[in-house]
Amino acid sequence: MAAAIRQCTFDELASAASFGALCAGYAAESGRIAELGEHKVDGDAYRAMEAAGVARCIGAWDGDQLVGFGVVTLSVLPHFSKLIGCLISFFVAASARKGGTGTQIREAAERIAHERGAAGLMISAPAESRLDVILPRIGYRATNRLYFRGFGE
Repeated sequence: MAAAIRQCTFDELASAASFGALCAGYAAESGRIAELGEHKVDGDAYRAMEAAGVARCIGAWDGDQLVGFGVVTLSVLPHFSKLIGCLISFFVAASARKGGTGTQIREAAERIAHERGAAGLMISAPAESRLDVILPRIGYRATNRLYFRGFGE
């Protein structure tokens, strides 16, 4: 059975019994950056972004169990004066990856960004990850490389 995909609030995601395990899975697969330390979800930040209208949450449920999520952020790129969507915090449990759950979350994110008038949707993927392989096959193109330099403590 396919997961049910719908927009929701951050609090709906966070109250799901499986949310902690999904966040841990996301952290493990998202390309660890040592300087960021262990994952710690900042619910207040997500709620503030929702309240400001710059973030929309998407959840994937198999019955009453949360099996995936994504968050679409919307912001203007000042140098281009264009609204752009970004799919962040995008994760699907390994047990729910067959059957198109990730595709459905991505498509929901695309609809949200398009309906809000965004010029497009950006998605970050760890180098050589499954998502890094899939995105070019479905019309996404690599436009930049993301680099990180830690400053220590």
